[in-house]
Amino acid sequence: MRASAVLLSVAALCAAVGCVERTLLIRSEPAGAPVWVDEQYVGETPFEYPFAHYGVRRLRVGPLRDENDKLAFEEVEREALVEAPWYETFPLDFFAEVLYPGTLRDEHLLPVFELPPAAAERHGEERVQEVREQAGQFRERALRTIPEASPAP
Repeated sequence: MRASAVLLSVAALCAAVGCVERTLLIRSEPAGAPVWVDEQYVGETPFEYPFAHYGVRRLRVGPLRDENDKLAFEEVEREALVEAPWYETFPLDFFAEVLYPGTLRDEHLLPVFELPPAAAERHGEERVQEVREQAGQFRERALRTIPEASPAP
């Protein structure tokens, strides 16, 4: 009888365990841009990113391409400091995460990422030719640094 009372108490305590759901709300103008958080692809805007730890996050949104796979909007990168709310500071965090019977939602709404339109002149045939010329120059420089094989004695 006593063992069942202890088991029932433990089960009731586990059922009453609280939790904190933390999310970053990431939006862009225009919507539908790819999102990277700390250099990992997570989805497209608007996106609700769940996280476990507070601190600085590196966010990158974009670039966005049109239906012809041409670059329509550039990417935007920024760092966001995600600060803990008052109930997530020591020693209150123990009560919020363990003893509080409900679920606390900690949502951080970030400013909208305004994606700038792609510059048409940068992505034309002139830019492609410029990149090819730079690649040729790098290739020549790399080949010049390889030492010649010494003749066999």
